[in-house]
Amino acid sequence: DDPVGIKSVERLIIDNAFEKGFVVPNPPSVRTDKKIAIIGSGPAGLACADQLNKAGHYVTVFERSDRPGGLLMYGIPNMKLDKGIVKRRTDLLAAEGITFVCNTEIGEDLTDLKKNFDAVVLAVGSTIPRDLKIPGREFNNIDFAMTHLKNTTQKLLAEDLVELHAKFKGKKV
Repeated sequence: DDPVGIKSVERLIIDNAFEKGFVVPNPPSVRTDKKIAIIGSGPAGLACADQLNKAGHYVTVFERSDRPGGLLMYGIPNMKLDKGIVKRRTDLLAAEGITFVCNTEIGEDLTDLKKNFDAVVLAVGSTIPRDLKIPGREFNNIDFAMTHLKNTTQKLLAEDLVELHAKFKGKKV
């Protein structure tokens, strides 16, 4: 007997639930008039936004990339986590009242955010890779993993695969 693939079963259940309309936006019925800013839309930022929104607060999530999801969108290859799943979830959060502001880099000075929001949550990921001092590090075409994953995923999402294929043509990857 083959083992049961729990991931596949769970994926089938949630995909069917979305397809059949069982998963629908459920915005809070009462709002607190509190405004919360969340910087970063990775797993921590999205979970925080979801819970604060359910508590009735107005939530705005700021993301430096062109779409929400952070590490989920750009740090995990599409073969491991389909970006449609991330988009489906962030679309649901938006339909429940969460505002996403993308292509926005928040600096070290949070003065303006503190003036316009009752609370600010920092849920940012690290953008500084560790550079290893190893033989061959100085060779050309050696990318940091997150840089490579983000660039590749952006091209995939933009369907710019011609440029991507040209970059790796004839190379051992």
